[in-house]
Amino acid sequence: MKLILVRHGETEWVRQHRYQGSTDIPLNRQGILQARATGKALKASKPKLIYSSAMQRANQTAQEIARICRKKITVDPRLNELSFGKWEGHRHAKISDQFPAASKAWYLANWNSCPPDGESLKSLSQRIGSFLKDLSKHYSKKSTCVIVTHGGPIRMFLILILKVAPTVFWTFRVDPASINVIHLTITRKELILLNSQCHLNGSRRRK
Repeated sequence: MKLILVRHGETEWVRQHRYQGSTDIPLNRQGILQARATGKALKASKPKLIYSSAMQRANQTAQEIARICRKKITVDPRLNELSFGKWEGHRHAKISDQFPAASKAWYLANWNSCPPDGESLKSLSQRIGSFLKDLSKHYSKKSTCVIVTHGGPIRMFLILILKVAPTVFWTFRVDPASINVIHLTITRKELILLNSQCHLNGSRRRK
């Protein structure tokens, strides 16, 4: 089975470097262009099915991909971003000043790491693990599945599939509308592509 993991396109909060989490922010204009470019890039992969988080920024991205690939979308809330609790809406750079102890604990990335009033990595791993288990039951080893989700779930997919410690959670960079590809066989798991934005061309925002 080939899993194509796609992060949603840009939103205003992504552009402003704010924590989004469970706050349901839509794509901005740049994000819509990125979603279309991603759909064009994935058309040749001929996905059997397209899954999406229930959050509108992921669903809008999935809709553009589905339209171009001519496939239906299956929405699954297990693919939603984790909740950042009290940090949502705050800029990333300010968190360490406003929540020094919690921020330090969060970036250690243990299973029990959790933003104040937010979701733990353990909880995220349970729902992503549940999704993976169901996916393996219903689709053949030759299937190609596109999963449109968020930075947190994509990192957790990589951790669970590659069987690495949660402490590497923040090692994986996951940019807006990036494509990540994992090939699963009976004998091996191959990470083929990580955080690729080559398909975005002019719709990639410069850092």
